[in-house]
Amino acid sequence: MAWFDEPGKYYRTAFDLSTPVSQGDIVIAPTVTVAPGTADTDVAAPLELDSSRSVTLWHSGSDELPAAPSMNATVRWGLAMVLPHPCAMEKEWNERVADLQAGGISEAAAIVAATADSSLDRYLAIAPILAYDNVPPRKATSIAQGNRLGAFPVCADAGVPAAYVDLNRISTVEYTTARPGMRIKALSDLAAAHLQHALALFFAFRAQSKLGDVEAAVGQKIVTVTCTRNANRLNVGMILGNGSTLTLIGDRRPDVPAGPERAARQ
Repeated sequence: MAWFDEPGKYYRTAFDLSTPVSQGDIVIAPTVTVAPGTADTDVAAPLELDSSRSVTLWHSGSDELPAAPSMNATVRWGLAMVLPHPCAMEKEWNERVADLQAGGISEAAAIVAATADSSLDRYLAIAPILAYDNVPPRKATSIAQGNRLGAFPVCADAGVPAAYVDLNRISTVEYTTARPGMRIKALSDLAAAHLQHALALFFAFRAQSKLGDVEAAVGQKIVTVTCTRNANRLNVGMILGNGSTLTLIGDRRPDVPAGPERAARQ
């Protein structure tokens, strides 16, 4: 079975709720869509997942700019996927730790001081996980196979139905809204790599490269491909038809931190 429909390949077999939220984690959280117009003004919170409420944000006092029009928000309560890479989610924290160390403070003391500042890395981008009955069958099949731009398949497993992440409906929430205790699943390294590729295609579209494309770029036939790892990198070596070699350096391994690790925020 493929990575996108086999739970053993798609999900991490175990994760610790005390560890930080990471890219690809499935959490229970609200996502929001804002639109012109008005809606309800006094609504009760949902009592079950995959429920939404529409509420008025404000009424317009004028029809001419720069005055804002009437606006409403549809807030959905349900499963969502965390999108940023861990490095992005802890960027401000890491910068603060580095700045404090540069000022002569020990790493341990710098970590304590930076961790005490709740304003660092305050926001988190997430996208809702939706049922396939929201889209036509042909589109659903394409999404489920990982072939649809702007969507990412979610493998069915205990507590999670077969569904998809809608990258067109990304929301910004405060980190504490999707804290570790709200997490129910974590992606495997393989599925996380596919998510990173899907995000790259969606936000900065590039067609997928094949060996033929690389061969055309270098003007030589690729005879052999070898992969080796060191502590932080994946090196891909290609032996070309004329005897020369081409070496590509992959991204840092996801299990190797770039610096000090931040404890999970509750």
